[in-house]
Amino acid sequence: MVKTPRKVNIRQKQSVALSNASINTVTKNNAKIKPRAASKSQTARPDLPMSDDDGKVKKLVLDALRIIRSDHFEDYFDLFTQDAIWMMPSAITDVDLNAARKFYGFTENFWFDQQTSIDELMVSGDMAYVRVSFDGYLRPKRNSADQPLRSISRHIWILKRQLDGQWKISRDIWNNPK
Repeated sequence: MVKTPRKVNIRQKQSVALSNASINTVTKNNAKIKPRAASKSQTARPDLPMSDDDGKVKKLVLDALRIIRSDHFEDYFDLFTQDAIWMMPSAITDVDLNAARKFYGFTENFWFDQQTSIDELMVSGDMAYVRVSFDGYLRPKRNSADQPLRSISRHIWILKRQLDGQWKISRDIWNNPK
């Protein structure tokens, strides 16, 4: 039986996942998730019930966005498959999990203070993808007198359902728009 791909209603999940906060507020850093207005093609079909996988994928995405802004960025890598690949801007070769950990070493000294937009989320069988945009600053953790660094990026996360039913991110493809 072929499963029908479905776009997941993002606003619905945010209100569930963030029950103790407003729909747009995510963390102590005043970072925000702002869903863009969904078009008909980006909204879950009302005649199809939300599947268990839809909920698991949305939870993973919201967990990733929370962790990115936390003081525990290292936990972010737990959300990826062991064979995860990052396709980074202007890079000739792909980056594996170990190289990504080295790249993100700067999070020891900076935290992400960014507004996030989940532009699209689709689940289809054992695969899912998410388009997400970040716009904000990298702020120094230790010396608040240092100037923040502007940080804008757009990502496509490709997710895979694992043998145990858990979802993980297997690819992060991103760019830095000018």
